[in-house]
Formats: sequence, C-alpha cells, structure tokens
Amino acid sequence: MVTGSLSAAARQLTRSQPTVRRQIESLEAELGVVLFTRSGNRLDPTELAASLLPQAQSIVSGVHVFNRTAITEAKALTGRVRLSCSRVFANFLMPDVIKTLVVAYPDLCVELAPEDRVVNLLQREADIGIRFSAPDQNALVVKKLLPRQLGLFAATGLKSPVSDDAPITDHLNATPFVWEDRDDMLGRGARQSKLSVPTNIAMRTDDQTAQIACIQAGVGAGFCQIKIANKLGLRRLAPDWRFAAPIWVAMHEDLSKISRVRVVFDAMAQAFLAE
Repeated sequence: MVTGSLSAAARQLTRSQPTVRRQIESLEAELGVVLFTRSGNRLDPTELAASLLPQAQSIVSGVHVFNRTAITEAKALTGRVRLSCSRVFANFLMPDVIKTLVVAYPDLCVELAPEDRVVNLLQREADIGIRFSAPDQNALVVKKLLPRQLGLFAATGLKSPVSDDAPITDHLNATPFVWEDRDDMLGRGARQSKLSVPTNIAMRTDDQTAQIACIQAGVGAGFCQIKIANKLGLRRLAPDWRFAAPIWVAMHEDLSKISRVRVVFDAMAQAFLAE
C-alpha cells in the first residue's frame, strides 16, 4: 500500500517478490481476512486493509524506535559494568585501572566484586572476570594476559637465619613463613615448582589479602606478586627464584558488542599486557 506495487515493496524490503507475496498470504490466513484483491500482477487493498494501515504504520514506527534505542544503549559509554576478580587483585591492582577508566569515561560505573571463587559468567554473575585458569566455555570471549610474576618477599625487619640471597630451598627450611590454612593453592604451586612446604610456618590463613598484610607486618615471609610487593616496599628473598602465574580476562560473547562492557574489557587487557 505504501510503495504502490508488490515489486516495489519487495525492493524496499530487500526480499524477493514471491517471498513478500507469501508473507501477505500467510498474514491473511492467520487473521482469516482478505487484505488485498488480486488483479493480474496487482494487489488492490481492501477497505479493511485501508483501515488497518495507520495501526500498521504505528507498529513499524515503534519497531524503528525500539531499534534506535537498543543501538544507542549498546553504544553508550554510560551505566554499570560488574567486574569480578580475586581479593588480591581488587585491593592492590584494580584501583589504578578503575581510576583511569572513570577519569576517561565519567558516566561509567564499575561494580567491583572481589571473590576468590570463579564466578559464572554464563549465568551473568558478573560481566567480566579475571581468571587464573583458562576458561573453556565456548560462549566466552577470552584474552590471555601477561603472567603474574610471583616471588618470595618479607618485611624489612623480618629476621631470617639465612641470607636474603640464599636459594629458596634454604628459606623454605629455615625462614618463618606465612602460609595457607585449609586451602591448597600455595601447596599446588610449590609442587608445580618442585618445592617443599616450608618447615617453619609462623601463621596460617586462607585469606590472601591477610597473608600479604601479615608479610608486610613482619610475621613471616611469603609469596606475593612482584608488582604488589614492590608497591608495598617489601624486600626480596631468593631473588633468583620466581613463578609465572597465567591469567585471562573473559566476558560473555553477548556483551562484547555493548560498548561500556567492551571498554572495561579492553582496559583490563591493556593494563595487564603493558607491564
């Protein structure tokens, strides 16, 4: 009715003429009415079709508004983005990254969710997650980042019966340590590096931020990311030893086209690939 012919309508809709004809016939069959009378290659609208045209045009207009709103929202750099990471990352590494983000995008709000468990990105527990094991779900967009370099550190005032530059095995056998309680993350890391568990454990806690706080307080030596230890002014023990912990940043593939989520994802990648 708007274009004046079936062929013109097909061109505007980028469909074939037979397809448009079948869609009209299907609509008539579904409604149980006649919308057009056939005269050769012409389709003449009935009075019912003429009365329905304003409502049909209103529906089309609504669809266009819907599409524009959805596209605008997807491209907008405003709103909230939920980021999940370990408590150590949240306390010591994320603040600088988030500060850079919110300065560049003042209408953006980052929701930081510090959790040492692996959150389910497929069930939208978070928009973006920092992972210490490779995500294997097909519906995720994943980027591998630079491994986190870990070393052995202690507070300046901690006394050890061996010299700071002694091999790590000497420190494991003599230096007082901060270690885990019921978890086995440090134990697994030690076994991967073919190291033994420390002989002299001064305190135990599974809270990794508490471990760092106790190392900083001089309770004992412990393993810490080199970047974090340097920020805290800790002293390096066994400087010839380090451990590379791989990390990944991931998000649901459906969120990759939403600009505010993509901006945060890219900022995480840039921050932890530029070190």
